[in-house]
Amino acid sequence: MIGRRKKPSHLPARVYEKHGSWWFVDQQRKWHKLCRLDEGITRLYERLADFTRVGDQLRSSTGTMPALIDDWIMTKLSAYSPKTKGQYVRMAAFIKQEFGPQWMIEDVRPADVARFLDKHFSGKANTSNKYKALFSLIFAHAIRKGLRDRNPAREVEGAKEKKRDRYITDAELDAIRAAALVDNHGRPAVSGRALVCLVDLAYQTAQRFGDLLALNWQDVTDEGIYFHPSKTVNSSGVRLLIEMTPDLRTTLEGAKRGKIKAIGPVICTSTGGRYTYIGAQSAWRRAVARAREEYEKLCSETGAQPEPRFLKGMHFHDLRAKALTDKRRLEGADAAQALAGHTTAQMTAHYTKAREVERVSPVPMKRAS
Repeated sequence: MIGRRKKPSHLPARVYEKHGSWWFVDQQRKWHKLCRLDEGITRLYERLADFTRVGDQLRSSTGTMPALIDDWIMTKLSAYSPKTKGQYVRMAAFIKQEFGPQWMIEDVRPADVARFLDKHFSGKANTSNKYKALFSLIFAHAIRKGLRDRNPAREVEGAKEKKRDRYITDAELDAIRAAALVDNHGRPAVSGRALVCLVDLAYQTAQRFGDLLALNWQDVTDEGIYFHPSKTVNSSGVRLLIEMTPDLRTTLEGAKRGKIKAIGPVICTSTGGRYTYIGAQSAWRRAVARAREEYEKLCSETGAQPEPRFLKGMHFHDLRAKALTDKRRLEGADAAQALAGHTTAQMTAHYTKAREVERVSPVPMKRAS
């Protein structure tokens, strides 16, 4: 017999876990298999839409926060990239743990949103702002359905984030490329060449991680590489052709590994498959860690004091900032903006200004009389 859950759950109403799968139980208590657990919770919500519409629940007297969140996921989540979908599903599940069935949609105040953010993300400004943004999207959905008159998340002040200013030096980049080619035992790494090509493309093209992983050989021509940045698809819709150069051609030849390829991903696994975001990030972190270990080992052998910041605190996204900063130094701000695909100079400056070093000359000791 199926009754009300006795404990809070991150799962939608009438969805249960059984025998390694998720199941939906309809009003006639018939069980419908949605998907297996290993297919992920995003797939769960996609399959759930075939059996139920949570929007019907929202129009009834049970207009609770979990019902609102489930409806937002089922109606709005498909518009986002796979990476963002996964993030939003995890974040929404966490919100539902606190704003359970006892919370009616119209009862949530700005103070309740602020309390949630302060309770869980004090000292984590970036994460706090991401959750605030998700709250805002969910309540905007409620307003559109006539379930609220105002958005409480918009009345909560965002956390102040420290501006990131990490610049990857040429020496650090060379060390990471070398470390990527070997594993922890000093043997050639299976994914080494692919990771080096990914790093080189990230620096040469200044494109985002996800767009590089999504790059296919069909996008590569004798003219250059065509990019349609996913982040700007619904805003500026910019399309880029990064012109072919000898250095870029060398990088692409390395990605082919001596094989002629016309289709499929440019950055691929040893079996020809596409790298996942998590898989590529893990490979990057391992290479950075190995590079730091080799650096500390060399310092120990030579008696030198290791530099605390060298090969520390780096993100893959910092390669984009390095590329744009270097491009600006070489060719100016307009060239950097064009390479980034930004619609405004201010956005490019966000990447480069904090990493630029103002070069000035000292006051001469001999002053004019």
